[in-house]
Amino acid sequence: MSDKQSLHPLADREQLSNSNNLGAKFEGFFLQMVLPGLEDRVREIVTKTLGSNWKLKSIGDNRTEFEVSKKANTLSVKEAWEKTYHLRSQPGVVDAQPLFAVPLPSSDWNQQSKQTVATFQTAVDESSDVEWSLKQLRVLETWSRFFPDPNLPPGHGVVIGLPDTGYTKHPEIVANLLLKESYDFLKNDKDPTDELETHLGEIINNPGHGTSTTSVMISQRGAQSNYPTGKSVTGVAPGAKVVPLRVSYSVVLLSVTNLADAIEYAATHGVHVLSISLGTGLFNQRLRTAITYAQKRGVIIVAAAGTMIPYVVWPAAYDEVIAVAGSNPKREIWWGSSRGSQVDVTAPGDSIWYAKTDKENGEFKYNVLQGSGTSFSAPLVAGVAALWLSYHGRDQLIQRYGAEKIPFIFNQILRDSCEKFPTWKPNLFGEGIVNAEKVLAAPLPDNVTNSVIAPAFALTAHPSIDNGRLDTFVHLFGQQLSDSQVDGNFAEISRDNAKLRSSLAKLLQTTETELPKRLKEVGQELAFYFAVNPELYKQFAAALSSKQPSGTQLEPKTLTESPKPRNLDQIREKLLSQGVSKVLQTKLS
Repeated sequence: MSDKQSLHPLADREQLSNSNNLGAKFEGFFLQMVLPGLEDRVREIVTKTLGSNWKLKSIGDNRTEFEVSKKANTLSVKEAWEKTYHLRSQPGVVDAQPLFAVPLPSSDWNQQSKQTVATFQTAVDESSDVEWSLKQLRVLETWSRFFPDPNLPPGHGVVIGLPDTGYTKHPEIVANLLLKESYDFLKNDKDPTDELETHLGEIINNPGHGTSTTSVMISQRGAQSNYPTGKSVTGVAPGAKVVPLRVSYSVVLLSVTNLADAIEYAATHGVHVLSISLGTGLFNQRLRTAITYAQKRGVIIVAAAGTMIPYVVWPAAYDEVIAVAGSNPKREIWWGSSRGSQVDVTAPGDSIWYAKTDKENGEFKYNVLQGSGTSFSAPLVAGVAALWLSYHGRDQLIQRYGAEKIPFIFNQILRDSCEKFPTWKPNLFGEGIVNAEKVLAAPLPDNVTNSVIAPAFALTAHPSIDNGRLDTFVHLFGQQLSDSQVDGNFAEISRDNAKLRSSLAKLLQTTETELPKRLKEVGQELAFYFAVNPELYKQFAAALSSKQPSGTQLEPKTLTESPKPRNLDQIREKLLSQGVSKVLQTKLS
């Protein structure tokens, strides 16, 4: 399975025509006010700055945050950023951000695998053991020890929400779906069926992605039908149920607003765990507001770290989300997995058996195949979360600790229960490979102490990587700097960060002393262009790289080998040619 972590629903040709050839589609604005209850003031600001016919929606719990959208989103990328700066200048506005469907630079596993396998001198383990991933996570031992009653299957009583491409009636999953609670955010109806094509009848990339990711969570043990391969798939929590939430036609382009809406919907429709095998290349406060909204209601959120991407994607990169990297059958890191300090844990992501649905001559065909991607790693860990909730009883946990503490208690226990593996390194693969048996065996805290991050303080637990300041660029380009970012050599970290500061200062025509102020002004827009333009990303990465690619890095052709020019002046010229906002243009010129 080619697991492309660049997501957005391929809406239609008209919507994509507004991308300014950057691959990004404008969807609206996020707006935050200084005080609650200022909706009338927001309407006044929106009308003054944007014009009439804009829809205003209050989001989150604070009554200070709003989503601003229009039925016909006709703004170009440049216009959207210029309007954003105008919104930020209005009295009472704390923050404003444009909302985009943003693709990621990524590689296709099917096209790159032979070359990469040769480069790293390893081979994908095409194991015939359909349960190898469960054995690596010690799921089978967990079932025997903690779920001995056959009438109470592992994961019973737990509901998992899956924002993805919808569902098909694959025999491996159909019995464990809760379709009455499901929703299609593309068509705004209650039928999230994945037709494996767009509404225009176009063939899509990676059809049936939602079916595939569902199967590794809830499929019953043993084949539920006769498949061409003669194989079966077994889910981590076969007693759990899944609510399909259709937010995308395919894992090619993801609507941030659809994903945010799905997260909020899940939080108010009985979902206990969210498994997100989608991601975007750029942070977005609209998405983070939805995540906070769900976590305050006790929803555990697990997301894929990314596949063939040189940094951890969002929403996995947020502190509040459990970010999962991928391992292979040899208990090593899978070469195609994103990695970095934002990863929390590692779980199988290579050569995973999964349910596959294809469409031939209008007829659905079902099979069980083997594929790779952190799109599988995340639902495997979501399944472990379902086991934990099922064993302890979610209602009892809420009564004891309060709903908002549940995600953070699980996160800490999960991380504490991981096992290091031979190729493990700090700041790359989280705490190690998940051990489900240890997770369920771990004692619950007597009370919520300072060792458990309270939701109110979650946003300050680590340096912010979503404000366009230096830490944002450290996150995006950390792997292009030296191994000091991995090995914890503070002297080298300081040197490498100084190199990044120097390069950014030169690019923005300012001094290193003035750089923080400059990034505060235009850092988010600059980061946006690096995230949506692979060539621009690679050129700046090359300017930072202090050595030739080594075998410890991700797929070399895609992530580290960069075309000329490496000169910052030429990179600046390329940025200006993108049609940036007048504000950023002034800083670059």
